[in-house]
Amino acid sequence: MIIKILFKPIFSLILGCLLLGSGLARGQSLPELMRQAEANYPAILLQKAKASQAEAQLALEKNTLLPSLDAAYQANLATYNNITGMNLPGQLIPISGPPSMENFNVMVPGTAASLLIRWTPFTFGQRDAATDSKSALLEKELAGVENEILKVQYEVGKTYLDLLATQELVQAYQKNIERTEFNLRQVRSLVISGIRPGVDSVRFRGELSRAKSELIQLQSLFESQKIQLAELLVSSEEIQVPENSVFSKKLPAPQMDFSSSSNPLLKMAQSELSSSQSTLSQLKRAWTPKLEFWGTTYARGSGIDFNGVVNKADGWSFSRYNYGFGAQLVFPILDLSRQKILKTQQEAVVKAAESQLRQTQISLQSREARAQNEFLANLELAKEVPLELEASEAAFKAIQTRYNAGLVDYSELIQTQNELFFAEAKLKSAYLNTWKSLLLQAATLGNMDLFLTQIDQ
Repeated sequence: MIIKILFKPIFSLILGCLLLGSGLARGQSLPELMRQAEANYPAILLQKAKASQAEAQLALEKNTLLPSLDAAYQANLATYNNITGMNLPGQLIPISGPPSMENFNVMVPGTAASLLIRWTPFTFGQRDAATDSKSALLEKELAGVENEILKVQYEVGKTYLDLLATQELVQAYQKNIERTEFNLRQVRSLVISGIRPGVDSVRFRGELSRAKSELIQLQSLFESQKIQLAELLVSSEEIQVPENSVFSKKLPAPQMDFSSSSNPLLKMAQSELSSSQSTLSQLKRAWTPKLEFWGTTYARGSGIDFNGVVNKADGWSFSRYNYGFGAQLVFPILDLSRQKILKTQQEAVVKAAESQLRQTQISLQSREARAQNEFLANLELAKEVPLELEASEAAFKAIQTRYNAGLVDYSELIQTQNELFFAEAKLKSAYLNTWKSLLLQAATLGNMDLFLTQIDQ
């Protein structure tokens, strides 16, 4: 019972420290895995599609500078009873020509063809503001792509380290099981010779069984992490983990000069603010006039001659031709009240975007400081753990010798053995924790190269 109480927190601490690992598809390095996830992960592809949509919207807004040219042709059969006077547009289709003296029920053909060009080159800043707004939205979506890629890269790297650390913990357990099996063989001889009580043999068998059970759990966790990595890679290939990884052999160098100005979250907040400000500028200019240029040429044919004589055959060919051009200034006089309300609404949106940007800056600054502090602490810890392991190895050998001589009891031996096991596992976790802290720091700064470049150094 004493050993179980002692070991439970040790096992929990080791497992918590070591869940840092990684997966490696056959023959692939971590940078290659990240590129594979970037190319295949659906969330990234979704964000890229949104960016393409925003790019098309920007192109569409810029396209409004070009003139429009419409061609039309029509043919109809209608009576030609006309009258002088005005009718409102929308519900009536008027008949052209002079007033008729009476109603005629004869339908005559009519034809027309036209070209109409319309150009609005001057909008007094409205088009520029709309273009700026769409451009800022595009920048936001592109930053969203960067953010999604960064998140997936971080998850791949974290899962990579988690898988690798679980493998290291499995190896540490296997080594500890071998140590326990050796002690079990030793204690059986000591029991036979009467140096140790028989209960020690039973307790060692229980310790061995417990260690094997926990090893099975770790191996199951290892397989689950491989499945998790395969999901990130969108791959069904078998995941292969390197036996001797660079992450367990060397420590990364600290990054002293850094800034989160390249973090995609900050870019997204800045672009959102720029877009909101451009939309506000567009609304402020909405009351300004629009200068339009028009040009047209058309031809018409009618089954009614100028003197009222009906000749239906003439209606199928053109007999009159016209062309013209002009300019038009459009000013929305009664729209000022509506624009004022929209402007007030958009001003609130701008204030919200400013607050969101400030909150993002504060959050990233805090995350930077915490990531840097965590990295430096883990780096110093990794330099101290080898001394702890050396002391634990010496202590275990000494206690093992004293136990075999009958000078100490089982509890002291197994406690010292567990301390050695913990130190061995802690050494592995210290290195991997440092790399994981660097990975978090790189993700916080929005620059994964800070992590990747140190792998090959």
